[in-house]
Amino acid sequence: MLKPSNTVRGLLAAVALATASTGALAQNFMTDKAAVEKLLTGATFIGVYLRTESAYTLKFGTDGMLTDTTGAKARWWVDDEARYCREWLDGKLKGNTGCMNVEFEDGQVALYSEGKKVVEGIVTGN
Repeated sequence: MLKPSNTVRGLLAAVALATASTGALAQNFMTDKAAVEKLLTGATFIGVYLRTESAYTLKFGTDGMLTDTTGAKARWWVDDEARYCREWLDGKLKGNTGCMNVEFEDGQVALYSEGKKVVEGIVTGN
């Protein structure tokens, strides 16, 4: 009977771990445009900007205006793919437009840009 080498055992363990963790990282984006609008309209997002690990706040006005932690203003909307979109009107990102997928689970919100989680936190006041 052949016994697996330590290298083979290690490789099998790594593959098993990677397979198990992939399931935990599955993204569950919201796909209902009206549900995303309801979640964000009039709400304040309080969380962490993951790229810099800094506190991050977004205030989603009922009038389609958005304000971030620095006071910069943007116009926001939800597109037909149920993504949160914004166009910065001033501040260091003036002119920058983009859309992000929204994940909402167990009261936690995460925003994804091009498949990568960029902010996570909670929404209040909606």
